This record gives sequence, structure tokens and C-alpha cells, in this order.
Amino acid sequence: MRRALAALLVLAGSVAIAAQPAERPKPGDMVNNPPYAHWAQFPVGTSVTTKEVVTLADGNTVETLVTSKLVAKSKDRLTVETLVTAADASKYAGVAEQTKTLTDYPAKVKFERTNSPDSAGYSVTEGKEIVDVQGKQVEAEWVEATTTNGDETTVEKIWTVQNMPGGIVKQTMVKKKAGKVSSQSAMQLVNVAKKPSAKSAAKKP
Repeated sequence: MRRALAALLVLAGSVAIAAQPAERPKPGDMVNNPPYAHWAQFPVGTSVTTKEVVTLADGNTVETLVTSKLVAKSKDRLTVETLVTAADASKYAGVAEQTKTLTDYPAKVKFERTNSPDSAGYSVTEGKEIVDVQGKQVEAEWVEATTTNGDETTVEKIWTVQNMPGGIVKQTMVKKKAGKVSSQSAMQLVNVAKKPSAKSAAKKP
């Protein structure tokens, strides 16, 4: 199922940090926090909604809508409210129809929080490509992580756009066991509600 949004943003945000021409930070150094950077450029009240469809090995699907909303912001940290709504949740025992969480993102974090060290069974590749976002062709940065544990392999790919609330516009994940797909998911941005700034609203007649 879906990973925590914070973890996805940190992974995707590492592309932009690695691309900076400045001297590479060292463990313990404080660096810009990718989730904060993606949200801080927008006013409080801005929200983004994504749709995720998970396909299980037996062919059944589970669909969820995730709406993330910026509810508080300062120069040091911000708070994002995330509402997850599961379609046909009543069919699955123990699955709540809706869940709401609040996540705080500090403006700065230690470098090791944004950078996954190389390890056996784990690899990351990255690049850029044009993707469709709400009918518009935009350039996105992507990160693909492959994790192998015994006969299980997980491949997760995340596309981010810097000027989009939350950053993530698309995500896919494929899990295989003994070479066979056990589950796969696809997430796509479906709606963005950018609340106008106070200055812009004041200019309206």
C-alpha cells in the first residue's frame, strides 16, 4: 500500500539537492527540507489531490483519494493535513473509510534525512522527462528506487515538479516475489487548488 507521504517527498527531493552546484553537504550538516521547500512557496489553504489504484495479485483493486492541504506555515516549519479516502472501504475488514493526519515539516533537516546511503540490495537512479499533469506537458524530475530482499523486489518511481504543491505528480510501485508480480500501484495527481495570496485577493474589486 501507499508509503507515508513524508518519506516519498524526502526521496524525490534528494534529486534537487544532489543537483546543486555547491559543495556536497556532509552527515550532520543542516540542509533544506524537500517537503518544506515544495509547500512553502504556496499560501495556507492550498491543496492537492491524488488518486491511487493498487492492483493485487488476484486482480482485485483498491482505490484511494488523497488530499493534502497546507494548514499552517512559518519560516521555520509548516503543517500539512492529509485526508485519505478509500473507495468501497466497507469491502475490506479493518479499513477505515477516511483517515486524517497532520504532519509537521521543519524548514531544515540533517543531510542524512534527505540522502539514502548505498547499501546491498538497494539502488537509485534519477533523471528528467516530460509528463502529463492535468492536460499540460511539463518537465518532471524522477527518482527510481529498487529494493531487493531475498526473492522479493520492489521498484518505486516518483516524478516531481518543483512548482507544484507537495511536489509529487506521479508515482508507481511494483512488487515482485519469485519473479511474479504480487502487487502494483499507480498514483496520479488529479486536482490542485492554489489559494490566492492575501495581496492578490485584496486587488479584486
